[in-house]
Amino acid sequence: MKPVRLPEIACPLPFAVYPDSPKFDAATAAWMIKWKLYSDDAHCERLTHTECGRLAALMYPTAKSDALLQVMADYTIWAFAFDDEYCDEGEMSRRPADSTLAMHRMQRAIECPEYTIDPNDKFALALRDLRRRMDALASPLHGARFVNAQRGYFFVEMNKLAHDAPREFNDCATLRLASGGGIVFPTLAHIASVNAISQQDMESRRMMAMMEMAAMLIVWDSDIYSYGKELAREPDGRQHSLCAWIHHRRGLAQEDTIREAIGLRNSVFSLYLRLREDMLSDAAPEVRDYIRGLDGYVRGGFHWIQNNDRYRFRNGVSGERAYEGGDLASALPPDDGTPIPVPALAWWWEHDPLRRGAGRQAHRLQETVPAGA
Repeated sequence: MKPVRLPEIACPLPFAVYPDSPKFDAATAAWMIKWKLYSDDAHCERLTHTECGRLAALMYPTAKSDALLQVMADYTIWAFAFDDEYCDEGEMSRRPADSTLAMHRMQRAIECPEYTIDPNDKFALALRDLRRRMDALASPLHGARFVNAQRGYFFVEMNKLAHDAPREFNDCATLRLASGGGIVFPTLAHIASVNAISQQDMESRRMMAMMEMAAMLIVWDSDIYSYGKELAREPDGRQHSLCAWIHHRRGLAQEDTIREAIGLRNSVFSLYLRLREDMLSDAAPEVRDYIRGLDGYVRGGFHWIQNNDRYRFRNGVSGERAYEGGDLASALPPDDGTPIPVPALAWWWEHDPLRRGAGRQAHRLQETVPAGA
């Protein structure tokens, strides 16, 4: 099977990385081994090779301390290990009833971290450790926000275990928004920097749109870059990802699948930039920092996806290539502000500056952002 050919893809946000990022990889691997979050030696090697310390440094460049960045790196490898064991090809993924109960225990472990719920549940114990460290290094409010986001993660994964691939794209998009930690990871951006944003500001409709778009952009980018690996390893897969759903449900060829997926992604990215520019113009400091945390998450996550072996090679380590191309484009294509045809996501465009009289200026926004923005 030939590698999938990807076109250039744009990510016009400023690039940054937390200093001395390689040192976090060794500590993260040691933490993963301590809690035994792997099924065998090959799985351990694959997780270690993922470079979750480097990924966390890319996603959270404004982390307040090395200790908090390490928490983010450890959660990242936890999520990859959990995804492998419970959501993809692992033993628990074939036991939905047991998996659902296990996820319930994990969630309860971080809801009441004062006590050990099950001393034999390695994933729950590791997750509890993360909650306790967040509480100590950031605040219990930040920890509670993590707990709430994680609950949505488990809910979606339980749904996926109980049902085959959705028939409607609207359901596919809704599941992808929160699966794989899609909402948790952008939530961690403000926790890493110990941003004191209020609950009211964080849950405003415009900010929720920004956060959801940031989540979806990285989820869809990972779907696009992992498309070749999915075709090679799971040609008749569950079809929950963007490209797999389009390919299997609509019966499109590879080239057409990629074109449609990137078109959806670019429309969301263009809206993100317009709303970002509009909100930054008069935002309070905590809101500005929250938005820039989302920027760092999107740009850093894209950089890692674009350059990591987990997606580049069919076995996730080396050897046969899963895709070719996918280099960084200089700018997004022009966008006229038309919402994507997904009812569950279309509400984002209700906050598009183009819909207001002052939107003409926003419409002239260059689809590039200066490094100092």
